[in-house]
Amino acid sequence: MKRNAFFQLIHKEDGVYLKSYPPVNGGAPLSADEVLRYLEKKNIHEVELSLLVEFAKKAAEESNAEQKILDGSILPENEFPVVTVDRDRKLAKIRLYPPSNKGKRLTLRELKDLVEQQGVKYGLIEKNLELLLKARLYCTDVLIAKAKLPVHGKDAKITYHFNVEKTCKPAMSEDGSVDFHKLDMIEQVSEGQLLATLEPADFGTPGIDVGGMPMKPRKVSQLILKHGKNIHLSEDQLEMYSDVSGNVTLVDDTVFVSNQYEVPADVGASTGDIEYDGSVLVKGNVLTGYSVKAAGDITVNGVVEGAKLEAGGKIVVKRGIQGMGKAYLESKGDLISNFIENAKVKTEGKVITEAIMHSQVVAQDDVTVRGKRGMIAGGSVRTKTRIESKNAGSSMGTVTELEVGIDPAVLERYHFLEKEMDSLMAEKEHLLQNLAILKKRMQAKGKLDDEKMKNLQKTSLRLKEIDKIMEEDTAEYEMLKEEVEKQSDGKIIVENIAYPGVKLTISTVSSFIHKETQHSAFVREGADIRIRAI
Repeated sequence: MKRNAFFQLIHKEDGVYLKSYPPVNGGAPLSADEVLRYLEKKNIHEVELSLLVEFAKKAAEESNAEQKILDGSILPENEFPVVTVDRDRKLAKIRLYPPSNKGKRLTLRELKDLVEQQGVKYGLIEKNLELLLKARLYCTDVLIAKAKLPVHGKDAKITYHFNVEKTCKPAMSEDGSVDFHKLDMIEQVSEGQLLATLEPADFGTPGIDVGGMPMKPRKVSQLILKHGKNIHLSEDQLEMYSDVSGNVTLVDDTVFVSNQYEVPADVGASTGDIEYDGSVLVKGNVLTGYSVKAAGDITVNGVVEGAKLEAGGKIVVKRGIQGMGKAYLESKGDLISNFIENAKVKTEGKVITEAIMHSQVVAQDDVTVRGKRGMIAGGSVRTKTRIESKNAGSSMGTVTELEVGIDPAVLERYHFLEKEMDSLMAEKEHLLQNLAILKKRMQAKGKLDDEKMKNLQKTSLRLKEIDKIMEEDTAEYEMLKEEVEKQSDGKIIVENIAYPGVKLTISTVSSFIHKETQHSAFVREGADIRIRAI
């Protein structure tokens, strides 16, 4: 058995001595610090440190070395335990010191009482205490108690029993054109169909630390089944069922089921604006000046003119968007249209179309412009990920901006803050000029009339407001600037021709096309945009 070196206080007629006992089978040698800590715990403070260092040195060189440390006598010291508990209170250890030659040994009962007095009340390993006393394992850490560890639980989990990643890519005809009559984008459900199941959170089982106090398991996340109309939950709230036959959509962890509102002809004077908590099918056109707002998908079989469409799901416009500079379309899901002309489009999903002309398109996901025309000409297209088109710009040099690599929402906020801070600085400069004039008048006349005094107070208050806003805007602007500058992903692919007049931006790096460039992929490398053949 391995044993550490230890020491003992020896009482003699001429004083108090320390006696060493050597380590056994590779045990740790004796250190002056070990002896010093013991003496301090026993309130024996008169011993010089140099004597302890000399004693430790002797102990390393010879067995049973002795060193006188005090003249006179002290009271005998009994066998002495030091209990330590780790920071998490999972384990308790004891370090036992021998009695002086005139002191007494501890009984097992006495040792247990001392351990309990030092706060260890649970998980005691009695056999280790017995071994400690029997084998006299002095100056050695011995495990004497272990906590009952908590059993950690599991987070709640929801399983959806429908396709939450429903494809929205239209079928392609043999000639390469997009067939908008064959769209696999609506997830059908039947009345009574199981939509989702909830596996509740397992909160686990508490443990007990060595001090007898409870140890809480890790926190777990709890979930509930969220839903809109036409849905009910089982009695135990763990299953979700559809009340109607229709289509299902998942939006921000909430399930919507709709039997779909159908507009048999145009959205116009005969219908007024449309707002529906589900999906909307317009069999005709959406005319200028009218709007369609849906919590689910919007499908338009005809044309969208200068209208406004907002969807919590996808937007599909089968004949295309003739926006006349007035159309605005926004969707949480993908946006699919035969073409997009003179319109503003914003989507959190993909954009799939045959042509984008003189429009402002902002997407979170890929923008794909394929089919017979496959062109982007005029306006701007921005996305965080990828733009893919057959042609970009035109032979007439139409200014066309293509931008990838930065979250458009982040970039929009970034530019908004730039403009707001410029505006606030201009306002502040104007207010400071007014304030200076008012103060001069007050110094010259000794006071101001009531109206001018109110103006002075109002100006001072507004300056404080501007300073506070500027401080907040500057902090946010610097954070966004760092995020914008570190982005470098994104790719622009032009299968046929990229014409002069096209501006490419990948993250914060911009470049212009100066001559016709064919079959190219544009990527960022460092501070440059490179062209790769495809």
